[in-house]
Amino acid sequence: MKRLTVVIGVAALVSAGLFAEELASSPISDAGAAAGLNVQNEAAPADDGVLSAQEISKSIEEVDGIKVFAEVLKNSSDTVASVASASGVTVLAPVDTVADSEKISKNIADYIVPEKLTKENLESKNSVQTLSGKVLPVEVSDTAILIDNVEISDFSSSADDKVAVCRLSGDFSEKSLALAE
Repeated sequence: MKRLTVVIGVAALVSAGLFAEELASSPISDAGAAAGLNVQNEAAPADDGVLSAQEISKSIEEVDGIKVFAEVLKNSSDTVASVASASGVTVLAPVDTVADSEKISKNIADYIVPEKLTKENLESKNSVQTLSGKVLPVEVSDTAILIDNVEISDFSSSADDKVAVCRLSGDFSEKSLALAE
């Protein structure tokens, strides 16, 4: 009888593990994610090419001069749930001295490019497409790089290698963003 109880107990544990694994990859959990339910452990970094707003903001919070942007991004998970990109993402973050948190929060997806950019590959582009779908013009001169008529003051790396930061000397104007649509 003890042997039968042990066999049944082991079978139950194995079945429970298999059930949990299948549930995690089922359409039910995908539906839960679509409904806004958190089905992944937020502490674990995404290795599937998808970064949440929380992961991006945590990654950039130590970059000097963009604390306002990082805070707005951290609080915008209802607007920017996640970004899918195999190469990473680039945040176009206005520096704190000129950042308008209200304007940024209204247009946060206009400040995120679902591609990790470097200064070199940005200089070879005519435009970049943001998470919102807007195409922003890129202009390169001998002295500056402009995105949507806003000068990039510096390129930085974040705490992890999936997020690049372009510190902007100003906010994007709502007028120019409307024209970019």
